[in-house]
Formats: sequence, structure tokens, C-alpha cells
Amino acid sequence: MLFYEELATVLEALVVYACPVVVRGDFNIHMQNANNPDARRLEDLLALFDMIQHFHAPPHRCGNTLDLVVTLAQCQLDGVVTVDPAGMLSDHSLVVCRVAVQPAPVFEHQTRCWRRIDRKTLHLGLE
Repeated sequence: MLFYEELATVLEALVVYACPVVVRGDFNIHMQNANNPDARRLEDLLALFDMIQHFHAPPHRCGNTLDLVVTLAQCQLDGVVTVDPAGMLSDHSLVVCRVAVQPAPVFEHQTRCWRRIDRKTLHLGLE
């Protein structure tokens, strides 16, 4: 299925950058059903990238776990994930969590303005 291939491509790119990753949203996959082939395929893909789903309470009014909050295994959530009851504004629950991430380090560097270099003078200096 194209979804899994595209998700794998995105996750591969993010792993290269070694940055905190949070994937969340309505995957529309019945994750509560261990026999669901799509749920198994997504679980296998997440395991391949050392990622975990952070809650298992069904956030859909029909009792389905369609909405996910996924991070790298080493990324910790700051506190508890709350799943408000569905049916207030939507058939999906409001899922609230905080992710503890460290700010990226800031690096300073200096560069030359290559447009201001006189190429003729540079070339003469190299001879």
C-alpha cells in the first residue's frame, strides 16, 4: 500500500536528521484489533524505526483506536496523555499530551561574501 511506503520514506528522512519526531493524527487504522493486517503492518513499521504509540484508550466514539500519538522510543512524554470523551464536537476524542524535547543547539559560523571577491585579482594572486 502506498501509505506505508510514503510513511517509511518520511521516517527514513527524519531518522537521518536524528531530531525529535512526533507523528500524530487520525490514521484511520483500527489499532485496537491485533488481527487487523493494517494495524500489524503499521506496528511493524513503527517498530522498525524504534517508535512507540503512547496511548491505547479508544479515542473514537465507536471504541476504535484510530488517532495516534507516536514518537521515537527515547522521546519521553512530559506527563500523562489525556483522552477526552468523544462526541462533544466530533466523533473523535481530543487527545492532549506534552512532549519533552530539548531545543536544538545553536551554532555560529562566519562565511565570506563570495560575490564581492574580484576574480581577476584572485587569479593573479594564484599565479
